[in-house]
Amino acid sequence: MGVVGGGLVAQAEHLPYLSQFRDRFELAALVEPSEAVREALAARYGIAATYADYRALLDSGGVDAVVVCSPAGTHAEVVLAALEAGLHVFVEKPMCITLRDADAIVAARDRSGRVVQVGTMKRYDPAYERMLAELPESAAELRYVSVVVNDPEFEPFFGDGEIVRGRDVPAEVIEETARGEREQVEEAVGAGDPDVVRAFSESYLGSMIHDLNVVHGLLERMGEALPAQVVDGAWWNEGRAVTGAVRLANGARWDSAWIQLLDTFEYRESITLYFAGSVRSLHFPSPWQKHRPTLYRREERRDGASAAQETTSHEEAFSRELDHFFACVTDGETCRTPPEQARLDIEVLTAMFLASRA
Repeated sequence: MGVVGGGLVAQAEHLPYLSQFRDRFELAALVEPSEAVREALAARYGIAATYADYRALLDSGGVDAVVVCSPAGTHAEVVLAALEAGLHVFVEKPMCITLRDADAIVAARDRSGRVVQVGTMKRYDPAYERMLAELPESAAELRYVSVVVNDPEFEPFFGDGEIVRGRDVPAEVIEETARGEREQVEEAVGAGDPDVVRAFSESYLGSMIHDLNVVHGLLERMGEALPAQVVDGAWWNEGRAVTGAVRLANGARWDSAWIQLLDTFEYRESITLYFAGSVRSLHFPSPWQKHRPTLYRREERRDGASAAQETTSHEEAFSRELDHFFACVTDGETCRTPPEQARLDIEVLTAMFLASRA
C-alpha cells in the first residue's frame, strides 16, 4: 500500500489501521509535500519510501494499491493516474468535485479492471447494517427523513502532537492545489470565490456527503428511485452551515443540515426515519473518537404502549472498510461503495447547491 496525503484522516485513521493489519497490508510508501510531516510519519510507522509528489510514487512502482487522502481537488487526478498505472484505489470522500471527473473515474475503473472504493465509511458501520436489514421492503409508509449534524471538527479530540503538522509545504504546491479546487468548483456550480469553494467543496461534498450517502443506502434498500427530486438548498456563515431538501416518490420530505460550530466541543450527528408505525434512527459519535458506540434505535407501538429497542456497536467503520477493500482486491468481492454510488451523491449535492443559488 501507498498512502497519498499525510493529513488528518491519514494520521487519525488510515495509517494506524494499515500499520496494525500487518497480515493484510504492507505500508510501503507515503506521499506528502511537507518534509517535516513525511519524516515524522515515516519514523512513526516504519515507512521505507517517501515522496513529495504522487507521480514519483507511481514511477517507482512497488505498490499494488493506493489510499488517496490528499486534498479533494487533487482526488480525480491522482485516482486516474493510479488506475492508468494499474493500481487498485481507495479514495477518501469526496471522490472528486465534478460530475465529469466522476464519469471519467468510472470509465477508467472499467478499462483497468481494478478496484476503486470510496471512503464513505458509514456504510460499513454495524449499526447502519442492522438498521438496513430491518427496513421494510417499501418506502410507502415513510413520512419524513431528518439529518442533523453539529460538527466542532477535530480540535476537541486530539492532544498536542498527536497530529503532526508541517509549515514547510512549498508555496507553489499550496497555490496549485487551491487553484485546481477553485477551477473544479467553478465548473461544477458556476462560481469559484472562497465562500462558494468552502460551502460546496468542504461543507456539501466534504461533510454532508457522509449522511447523504447513508440515506441513499437506506432508500435504495426500500426500492426508492434515485436520485430523488431536490427541492431546496441553502448555505450561510461563509459556507460553514449548509442545508438541503429532497422530495421522495410518495411526497415525503428529506431535510439535511450540517453546521460547523468550531467554538463548541459538542458533536451531534443523527439520521432519523419517521414511518407511519415506527421511528428509526442512527446516532453517530465523532469519527475521530475510536470505539465510541454508534446507536441504532427503533421505536414503535407495542401492546398499547411505546416500546424502544436499542442496538450499539463499538466496531470501527474505518477499520471495516479497509477489511472490505482487502477482500475486494484479493477475493474479488463486490465493492459496496463504488464510484457510481459516489457519483449519485455528488449529483444530488450539486443540485442542492444550485438550488441554494436559485
